[in-house]
Amino acid sequence: MKEKHVLESLQPCVNLVELTIRSYGGTSYPNWLGDSSFSNIKVMGLSGFSNCWSLPPVGQLPALKELYIEEMKSVMSIGAEFYGVNGTCLIQPFRCLEKLRFEEMPEWEEWLPSPGRGQCPDFPRLEELVLQNCPKLRGNLPDHLPCLKKLEVLDCGVLYERATTSGWIPWSLIVNTESLRQSLQDLQIRGCPGLSSLLETESLSSLSGLEIQIFSRTDCLQPHLSSRLQKLTLRNCGSLLSFPRNGLPTTLKSLYIQFCRRLEFLSHEMMAKLTSLQTLDLSNSCDSLRSFPLGVFPKLSSLQFYVIKNLESLSIGEGADVENLTHLDTLTMYYCPNLVSFPHGVLPTPNLARFTVNGCENLKLLPDRMHTLTALRDLWISGIPNVESFAEGGLPPNLQLFGISGCEKLRPSVEYWGSQRLVSLRTFDISGSEDVLETVLKEQLLPTTLHTLRISYMKSLKSLEGKGIQHLTSLQELQIYGCYSLKFLPKEGLPASLSCLHIYGCPSLMKRCQEKTGEEWSKIAHIPCIEIGDQVIIN
Repeated sequence: MKEKHVLESLQPCVNLVELTIRSYGGTSYPNWLGDSSFSNIKVMGLSGFSNCWSLPPVGQLPALKELYIEEMKSVMSIGAEFYGVNGTCLIQPFRCLEKLRFEEMPEWEEWLPSPGRGQCPDFPRLEELVLQNCPKLRGNLPDHLPCLKKLEVLDCGVLYERATTSGWIPWSLIVNTESLRQSLQDLQIRGCPGLSSLLETESLSSLSGLEIQIFSRTDCLQPHLSSRLQKLTLRNCGSLLSFPRNGLPTTLKSLYIQFCRRLEFLSHEMMAKLTSLQTLDLSNSCDSLRSFPLGVFPKLSSLQFYVIKNLESLSIGEGADVENLTHLDTLTMYYCPNLVSFPHGVLPTPNLARFTVNGCENLKLLPDRMHTLTALRDLWISGIPNVESFAEGGLPPNLQLFGISGCEKLRPSVEYWGSQRLVSLRTFDISGSEDVLETVLKEQLLPTTLHTLRISYMKSLKSLEGKGIQHLTSLQELQIYGCYSLKFLPKEGLPASLSCLHIYGCPSLMKRCQEKTGEEWSKIAHIPCIEIGDQVIIN
């Protein structure tokens, strides 16, 4: 009662545009909440009401465009009170609402339509509807959403699960209405087996984005996907075995497949038809995939593979046009343990800007003649313990970020690395590769134009070589993390250009760098900003 009295007394000005109330503990709502005199409210968020059994009458707010309702722990039913019904007189509810979101509604079971509405829809302008983690909600969703463009139903496990036997109308029939068929553009379903019938209809002709998660059926992809589909995401479909026999729509621009390990990847014929594909992202999927033809997609700009356990090689592709690789901007190979080779010779990707190879333990060779990749800006090589050398002929000349980690056998070549020519390099990040660091510093391989140097997780590193850092006359930031044995900074000191020094997880060095009392303090006292663990020193 005290909370209700306080909230009642906080009645805001009627000119209010946005209202959010969190963690209200009252059992009923203040009289002003939902009153139509608040004619300017456009956005409302209500969350964490633990004792209210119903929702406030917000349906009559004339300007309301966005409504977010979360963590209403006691609400079991949503009905007439939500729409703002006053006796038998009913003004069109939610006349301007465009976005409606329900999240974390643990006891919500039914959603009833407004009484006496006739043929008028309850949500005439609703464009986006999200239902997330409503585990007891069974059915009776709005059956007339003429403007709906985006629908997300996530973790509503019993929604329409037994719709046919219990007498509810399956929503697959609702989807067949002319209005929704023409409007729905983005559909996301996760953990809602009762909505599988949505995927069996041929009516979603305007659909451009489809995301399916946690489906156990082997055929959750039907052969009549929308001919306008541009983005397809499959996640946690552990039983999915194959794509439709006629392949995917040729309009597809983005394909994301995650945790679908039994799925057989597209055949070469199917891939060749995807002439619009720009992004391909595979993660923990397609265990049968052993070789991937890079040149099969003429417009592919981003290719990212994460934990593709049986992938052995990348190739240009039989009969593929090298010109097809001119759009490739990002190439990421992350934890592909059986990857042994890239295409022989130079990688024909003239516009490649980001290249990452991480955790490919059987890989012995990186692509040849990397200095020809003149568009490359970011290069990360990590967790490739069997690679001994690379970049014969020099590193890519326009690198801005270069990261190395876990490359035990790598020996930087003074002759080929040509680091002093890397006038664009701004950040060098090295982790867990002590021999590489020793060579880089000893041979002064880093360019004098470097701005940021990160050194991390060197277990045995006890000191930093002096000249290798001292010659970095443009260095502005030095970060040292997780070097447990490190005690000594360079005898010659650190570059005068340094403006920031960060030391964390290096107990010996942190102790020796204590302000004024530490043995290394004189070497860093000139630096304007020093961060040692949680301590920040501004000089």
